[in-house]
Amino acid sequence: MILLTLLLISSIAIISAIDTDSSDNQILSVEKSVNQNIFKINHPPENHHELSDINPTKKSVSKDFDFFGIFDFLFKGEKKYGYWVWSGDMDKVDFDKLSKNGVNVVFLNSYAFKDHGYKDVMNWIKKANDHGIEVHIWMQIFNTGEWISPVKNGTPNTGYFNYKIEEAKYYAGLEGVSGLQMDYIRYEGNAYKDPNGTAAINEFVKNYTKSVKEVNPSLTVSATVMPEANATYYYGQDIPKMGEYVDVIVPMMYKGNYESDSEWIKNTTDWIVKNSGDAKVWVGLQTYQSDFNVTDMPADELLKDGKFAFDNGADGVIYFKWGMNEELDNKKLN
Repeated sequence: MILLTLLLISSIAIISAIDTDSSDNQILSVEKSVNQNIFKINHPPENHHELSDINPTKKSVSKDFDFFGIFDFLFKGEKKYGYWVWSGDMDKVDFDKLSKNGVNVVFLNSYAFKDHGYKDVMNWIKKANDHGIEVHIWMQIFNTGEWISPVKNGTPNTGYFNYKIEEAKYYAGLEGVSGLQMDYIRYEGNAYKDPNGTAAINEFVKNYTKSVKEVNPSLTVSATVMPEANATYYYGQDIPKMGEYVDVIVPMMYKGNYESDSEWIKNTTDWIVKNSGDAKVWVGLQTYQSDFNVTDMPADELLKDGKFAFDNGADGVIYFKWGMNEELDNKKLN
């Protein structure tokens, strides 16, 4: 049986080397977008475009060619359940409750270091770890209060890139930090105006990941992406290419913003999984109705959508954000 398994894995490795489809640039037509700047929570997409006529452009052989589930059985790993945590909510987090409810990862906003100080944040990280919870430092890359272009004078904005990478390397070296989470790793919605934008973002993601892994090879590096087939055109996010560099792709599956339903969660998760290469997929779900209606989403509906994400290939579900939906915060997630 062991020999058979090794032979199967060898076959997968050989087939994985074959690039089955190099056509990544199909742009899907869209007809409507949601007006921006009506209500800002923290990282809502300012421009939304319908994800319609899904047509995967590139698939991961290891995900699609799975020998009756044996690859998944051997390498799937632990499911992740978690929350984004704002700096302002850090001191309100109840780790006993989180642990009891099955949470095993949190994304802590990097501004916590500025707002609370090094000592308090490090104590917080230790408490999380003591409860079996990973802490990933959540960094805002190309929007830290205003949009910053990945391109300067027609070439990658290397000065800014180096600044953010040095910041990331600092977090990577901290005791108890399990991962780094790149948010706002995109344009506002106008990437099509800059022909070099996507390449610049890819270069940043590649160099960022390489640099922090040199500090701590065991780090989990994730990138938040827009859950749209045309993300390259509008946001400069080439999801298949980004999946070659990071460990985890985190699509913001905010169905209220897209005026969609749970069926959209199923279909879009499937599409993202098939287009993320060998990166894992942790689906991001909003805990409120939409950016334009911050009424709580029913907790049972959120748990159902989380199950749909897992059933369609996700490796984790992360809720945005902790402390915003009291009913969900008191629910067991798994």
